[in-house]
Amino acid sequence: MSFSGDLKNELATVKPEKSCCGLSELCGLYATMGSLSLLGRGKVNVQLTSESLAVCRRAYTLLAQSLKISPQIHYVTNARFGGTRKCVLTLGPIHSPVLLKALGMMDDSGSLRSATPRMSLTRQCCMRAFLRGIMLGGGTMSNPEQSYHLELPARDGDIQAMTAKCMQRMGLPIKLSERREHTYFYLKQSDQIVAFLTVIGAHTAVMQIEDLRVKKQVMETVNRAMNCDNANLQKQMDASSTQVEAIRQLLENDRLSTLPPGLQEIALARMNNPDASLTELGQMLDPPIGKSGVNHRMRRLMTYLDEASKT
Repeated sequence: MSFSGDLKNELATVKPEKSCCGLSELCGLYATMGSLSLLGRGKVNVQLTSESLAVCRRAYTLLAQSLKISPQIHYVTNARFGGTRKCVLTLGPIHSPVLLKALGMMDDSGSLRSATPRMSLTRQCCMRAFLRGIMLGGGTMSNPEQSYHLELPARDGDIQAMTAKCMQRMGLPIKLSERREHTYFYLKQSDQIVAFLTVIGAHTAVMQIEDLRVKKQVMETVNRAMNCDNANLQKQMDASSTQVEAIRQLLENDRLSTLPPGLQEIALARMNNPDASLTELGQMLDPPIGKSGVNHRMRRLMTYLDEASKT
């Protein structure tokens, strides 16, 4: 199963904070997976459709707990899309008005006021529940091992305004994108996604993301150290090759014997140990000297070569 599917399975088990939160979550679910049909003579029919059985079970449970209604359940298989199986909850003309009135879409006389929910979300717990419903009903998230990208759908202007208000009150950034004539809220930074998932109660998913972030940081640190070591090793090899070539020229020109004893000693040590580091060369001398001392002698040796080439 995908990370997005695992996330929704977790969210489908989150217990609403208060009794009012169940209806707020239903509002988010209807806004993303609900449809309304007019049957004539003032009768209406509401359906909630999802490919996720966990999401449909969540909607069924919330309808039963918050509104005391039980929808009918059936499944639809679409052969055009690889046999995709969807779960459909149908409320019917008797129970549909109960939900529509609770969502502010129908007045007490049975007349439709709006095609989309018009709930007044004022409590932060209800805002969190609404965002959870939006994520469950139509949200998606990429696998954080590959990239950070979370999307929330916004079917129309009213739902977009409600979602933006809730995200703003929760301190979350509001970023909109349009694709194929549809509008989406999106988050692309790991800290923003973690903040959003924390708000809607996906604590297990948050821990998984945090573990991945730590592993990525460790790997990046290791890679930087390895790259630095490789670069230093390459510099050391290049410097050694230059030094050996310089010493060879001094020997060919019979100038090495004219150098001070300390420089002759370090020159012979380098010729016999071209792959040794400066520290290792220093330990081969008698008496041994430190890295800075070896480096000083090497610079003097290169200076003698420059002077010799000018004469």
